[in-house]
Amino acid sequence: MQSLPEIVQALWGKRSPDVARSYADALANELLRTDLAVFCNAGAPIAGNNEFERGVEEGKRRVWLHVSRMAGLKPSDFVTIADGRNAGD
Repeated sequence: MQSLPEIVQALWGKRSPDVARSYADALANELLRTDLAVFCNAGAPIAGNNEFERGVEEGKRRVWLHVSRMAGLKPSDFVTIADGRNAGD
């Protein structure tokens, strides 16, 4: 299986550093990063009433994992999300 850098390089070629930088720039916004992480189940168990709903929620988590990896985030960067902090605080 290819690593994320290999996949990005294959998709974007010499523009791949620009793609990663764009993710990092977008997620530098704390409100956006928090909202996306909460929506994508970054710090919550996957739940749903049936297999389809759980599959949708797992898909959201995969998006978060991709975006956060592309932006170069580390697990310690979203500890506050897992602690239940919300954007309204």
